[in-house]
Order: sequence, then C-alpha cells, then structure tokens
Amino acid sequence: MNEPAIRHPGASFWLHILAAAIFVSAGSCINIMRANAAPPKRIADKGVITYCSDISFPPLEFFDPKTNQPSGLDIDLGKALAAELGVKAEFKNIAFDGLIPALQAGQCDAIISGLFDKPARRAVLDFVDYARLGNSLIVKADSNLHFNSLIQLSGKSVATETGSTLEEELRLANEDLKKSGKPLIKIVALPKMTDAVQQLMSGLVDAYYTSTVQEAYYNTQNPGQLKLASPQMSALYIGIGTVKADADLHEALAAVLNKLRANGDYDKTLKRWSAEALAYNP
Repeated sequence: MNEPAIRHPGASFWLHILAAAIFVSAGSCINIMRANAAPPKRIADKGVITYCSDISFPPLEFFDPKTNQPSGLDIDLGKALAAELGVKAEFKNIAFDGLIPALQAGQCDAIISGLFDKPARRAVLDFVDYARLGNSLIVKADSNLHFNSLIQLSGKSVATETGSTLEEELRLANEDLKKSGKPLIKIVALPKMTDAVQQLMSGLVDAYYTSTVQEAYYNTQNPGQLKLASPQMSALYIGIGTVKADADLHEALAAVLNKLRANGDYDKTLKRWSAEALAYNP
C-alpha cells in the first residue's frame, strides 16, 4: 500500500521562520530596554536625581583628597544612570545607619552606597542589584593573625561600621560564643568605614571587618600596610534602594542599568575601579 507523500518544508521556509523569530526577539529586547527608562516627572522637572550615600567606603564611594568631591564606583555608576535618565546626579553624604531613614524622609530619591540587598530591607525598599560584594577580615601587614570563621575572633577586638550587615554578623557570632562560654568579640562599631580602618591602622583593634575589595584599594594607596586575614566570610548582592512608593523610579533605574550592561558602560565602570570581580549580570 502506497503511503501518501508528505511534503517537507524547504530550507527557505525555515530561514524565514528563523528570521522572523530573531526579529521578534530583538524587538522585544529593545522594548524591554526602552520600557520605563524615562525618569518620574518629579525628577525630570527638577533635572536632578539625589542619592543618599555614606561617602566613606572606598573604592565604592569616598571623597577624592585632591578635589574633595565624591568619587568611586558607586559615584560613577550613579552618574551614568542619571545621564541615561537625562538628569544630573547629586550625592548627599549620610551616615550608613541613617541611609534608609533619610530616604524614607524624602531627603533623597535613592540610595547607592554598597547597600546589601537583604530580605529585611526588601520589606521597606525595592532594590536594583548591580554587584556582588564579598566580606573578609583585614589586619595590619605585620600581624600573624588569621581566621577561618568569625567564631575564631573570640577575645579579639574588631572594627566595623555601625548599622552594617557586618556588625550584625559579628553580633550573631557573639551569641554563639556566649552559648559556648567562650570570650566574646569586642566589636568596635564606628559611624564610617574610614573611621573603622583608622582604628586598625592605629593599632587600636586586632582586625577590621569589611568588604574584600577594600584591602586591594588601601594597598594601592599605601602599599604593604594591610593584608587579608581570612577567606570571604560572606558575600551578598548590593543594590540601589528606592522606597516602595517609587515603583516608577525603581523601574526606570532597572531599565537604564540594563542599557549600561548592554552598551558596555557597566563593565567599563567596574574596570575603572579594578572591580571586575564584583560584576553581576543577571
């Protein structure tokens, strides 16, 4: 019995299908990048987006000693995002533990300040994540101390920033030490990271708990003074925070960050600060 002939589509048919799929896909990507990329009217009208930043955390944000102007990875990224929105960037220097209250009080439009994206913060803020930051213990170069866990800091003094996730991690380690009857960590929490590192440089604490990138930065400024004294104890995403009511600004920042990723400016910004290892490309 003869089977009916089945006519298979030719190569030209599949080329047309493929071309159409590519066209639709490319068009969708363009629409995603364009969607909601305009700033909210209130920001467009004033021509400025104001960021709250704790400008004491090099290489992410710090005051350039030559110009006394804000500088760093976060500063450059904040300016690039503003430029894509068609406005200027302004940075308001706020102590780290006051960043979220300042944003909620309307003192700024967004936070860009190495702010860890954590569930507790997501309860009050929306985040646009732009990097993944690891944390380590740093000691003076002539120190023999080395730690593989925060528990091993028992009886030692450690500087860090007030209100930070790192202070919280040290306090949790102290809870475990207390349960086991071991000496607690002496936590020296200070308003700014620059204050905390100065405690270490002055020999007033045994170690400084901070982001791993700081060791490399400080050793480029003052070679041979500091060194890492642990593996990375934790690593978290950092993001630009906005209040829940500003969903339009959150969407606009997400859209223009995607544009910076696509056109290569995001990678260039990381490279400028030797921070390629922090890249986050979802």
